[in-house]
Amino acid sequence: MIADYDELFEPLRARRIHGSGHQPGDPDKAAAAVPRIVAAGPPTRLLFGTDALLLVQAGRDAFERDMPAWAELSPS
Repeated sequence: MIADYDELFEPLRARRIHGSGHQPGDPDKAAAAVPRIVAAGPPTRLLFGTDALLLVQAGRDAFERDMPAWAELSPS
C-alpha cells in the first residue's frame, strides 16, 4: 500500500472488506458443478453466477459496439 493513494483506494478497500463473505452466488452449487465440468472437458473460460455473466456480457456488448468504428485503423 502506498499512502499517496489511500484517498483513492480506501473506499474500494472498505467495500471489499464489507462485502467479504456476502458475495452473491452459492459456493456449494459451484463445487457441485466441478465434476460435471471436469468430465466434459473444461472450457478455456467459464463464468459462475449471474453477476459474472452480466458483467462479461456488458463488456462484450461494449466491445461489439466500439469495434466497427476502429476496424479500419486496427490493422494499421
